Amino acid sequence: MGTTLGRAWAGLLALLLIAFSPPASAEELPTSTLGSELRRFLHDEATATVHVRSYLFDRVNQRPPNFTALAAGGWVGLQSGWFYDTFQVGAVGYTTQPVWGPQNPWDTSNGTSLLKPGGYGFFTLGQAYASARWKGQTATGYRQYIDELEVNPRDDRELPQTFEAYALRGGFGPVNYFAGYVAAMKPRDYSAFINMGEAAGAPNFNAGLALGSLKYGSMDTLQLRASTYYVPDILWSSYGDAGGTIPINESFKVRLASQFAAQGSNGLNVLAGQPFGTFWGGGRADAVWGPMTLSAVFTQTGSAAAWRSPYGIWIGYTKQQVLDFDRAGERAYQVGAAYDFKGAGLPGIVFLASATYGANAVNATTGQALPESWEYDLDLQFRADPLPVPDWLKPLQLRGRVAFVNQYLNNTLSNSLTEYRVVLNYEVSWKGPRRR
Repeated sequence: MGTTLGRAWAGLLALLLIAFSPPASAEELPTSTLGSELRRFLHDEATATVHVRSYLFDRVNQRPPNFTALAAGGWVGLQSGWFYDTFQVGAVGYTTQPVWGPQNPWDTSNGTSLLKPGGYGFFTLGQAYASARWKGQTATGYRQYIDELEVNPRDDRELPQTFEAYALRGGFGPVNYFAGYVAAMKPRDYSAFINMGEAAGAPNFNAGLALGSLKYGSMDTLQLRASTYYVPDILWSSYGDAGGTIPINESFKVRLASQFAAQGSNGLNVLAGQPFGTFWGGGRADAVWGPMTLSAVFTQTGSAAAWRSPYGIWIGYTKQQVLDFDRAGERAYQVGAAYDFKGAGLPGIVFLASATYGANAVNATTGQALPESWEYDLDLQFRADPLPVPDWLKPLQLRGRVAFVNQYLNNTLSNSLTEYRVVLNYEVSWKGPRRR
């Protein structure tokens, strides 16, 4: 199916190029000849990017083995300019390679999602796309980066996940939209693309995903967002949120946000063999006073089924470093604080801390109670770009995270773990002179 759609897309792009290429006129010839457009396409407006990332993941479990690995890699990308302001191509190659990937009864890189099972690295062509645009609307085909609420890159390891899709993006006034068909995805720890049925947990069922989203505004004033996806005989899911900021005075403001989502099976009910459906919702309040932010968060998941997030990271407000707090019936409460050290004369350093408690979770099939969960997270982030450092050092970013998790069943500790993450990012890019 992917090959057929790819050929169809290539034909569509060719037609779009012919249809939307502006006719040459006598006045345009000196500044918009075929040669000048090719130079813009291949050089003057082209971009090359090299992104280096190293990632240390170390989860100390209550019982061995521990999950631990150090990976290095990143991606290299090339993107052309817009040919006659209409047609563009691009590609991004990704790699993750083991620096340290133990495989023994006490420590293993399996479970880190940094490498393939067995501690192996890999290369993959995660993006390879062609785009055509007209009047602010852009159609893009084949392998690409998608970040549309529930379908997102899950970029919390060495590599993000990418998608094979055929999509239309654009905006009408203040509203931006996405509409398309997603045929396959490359998981963050895998080199090959798999169809969306397999990604959801149905390995012998080939299916694609129809996806749409709308976004308006920003959290600085008022933000409204909604998305929905449908995978035939597998799963449907819809999400929406609203939020905004209320300025109290020059140094104090309040941000309020709420979210709600519903999900269920459809058609042949391939995932569970029978129909299922559930929901979750949540609210968030942030008090921002200069460089300090204090947060209070709540989420609730329906008891009929655990939430499934096969196509991206779960975007609930109580999502934490280790736990999602989206088990069937779970109620989660969180308090947190963040401090931007620019208020202390140290720009580029931000510290975050949070404590999250989840209770009332059950096994949706049996109704049996599941452990209560506590997670405490600490997060220190550093960016070099606000500092008076040489330009070559400004892209440097460092992030250190630690999480402590305890779970209790009938007032007895049933599981305990500590997880450390250290991430380095550094990106350099070359851009053409852009002589337009």
